[in-house]
Amino acid sequence: MRLYKVDIKPLSLFRDLPSSYSIFGAVSWGYLLLFGEDKLNKLLDRFRNGDIPFLISSVLPRENDKYYLPKPNLKAKREKKSSSDFKRLKKIRYIELSIYKDVLDGNIKNELELNKELEKQNQISLFDKTAVPHAVIDRIRGTTRETGGLYFEEVISLKEGFILFLFFDETIKKDIKAVLNLLQDIGLGGNRSIGYGRAIFGEFKEFKSLEPYLINRSDRFITLSPLIPEKDTYDLSDSYYDYFTFRGAVDNNYGFKKVDIWKDKVIYLKEGSTLKVKNGKDIYGQFYKAKEINGKVIYQYGLAFPLFIQGGS
Repeated sequence: MRLYKVDIKPLSLFRDLPSSYSIFGAVSWGYLLLFGEDKLNKLLDRFRNGDIPFLISSVLPRENDKYYLPKPNLKAKREKKSSSDFKRLKKIRYIELSIYKDVLDGNIKNELELNKELEKQNQISLFDKTAVPHAVIDRIRGTTRETGGLYFEEVISLKEGFILFLFFDETIKKDIKAVLNLLQDIGLGGNRSIGYGRAIFGEFKEFKSLEPYLINRSDRFITLSPLIPEKDTYDLSDSYYDYFTFRGAVDNNYGFKKVDIWKDKVIYLKEGSTLKVKNGKDIYGQFYKAKEINGKVIYQYGLAFPLFIQGGS
């Protein structure tokens, strides 16, 4: 088991913020283009059978040599009289690595203690939202409509960040590096055909400062990637989390035509969710079978990237 970081420098707008499942999807399609369908199926079979070769985090922010992780959900606690600016503190989505390690070491146990530390931190964001104009094109005439047909699309202006890769099988790292090089050319995420999702990926560099929290497991962890929760695994009454529903579309690389391309809707627990484990296991989350089209099985990545809180409960 080895932990690596890969810096990412955006070169264009993104349609959405790259999460672990969108990165995994892009890596899978890049794997297909570089190595062929047989080798891709062997890779996906490993995930499906529980022989997980690697885990991926979502894109996370960095500022020069400072690295930030998603703000953890902790037990709520407030002081009756406080001078804290809770509105500002609530807006903080990412916290500096040194503060995060205090949470993981068990020195910060609740929201109140975390907020007192965050009062010293400047707010950092991973992206800005903006709107870009588009014109509706008449496909027959190849022109805009008489009324102009102008509309605006909300997109992401991503700042410099990084991705964490946890390899259980280091032999596959060379293949993933080749795929990331390819993604620099073809893009990551939606609207790649109009230039979105362009980025430069850095080299794999070991990130040892977080390895103890991956190796020394306990009964409570914070996830750095959205996870699809399994049944009877977590004590949700003693966990702190946010969730969202997601229904993705199948990428058009296979050229599916005249079929329903929408995957099954799934429930994700967000990055930063703190989960109390009821039944321990090696890998948390699900590699979910979300669709089958013309005999081809489409999966949705929903594995946790867990950092274990030392001492657990």
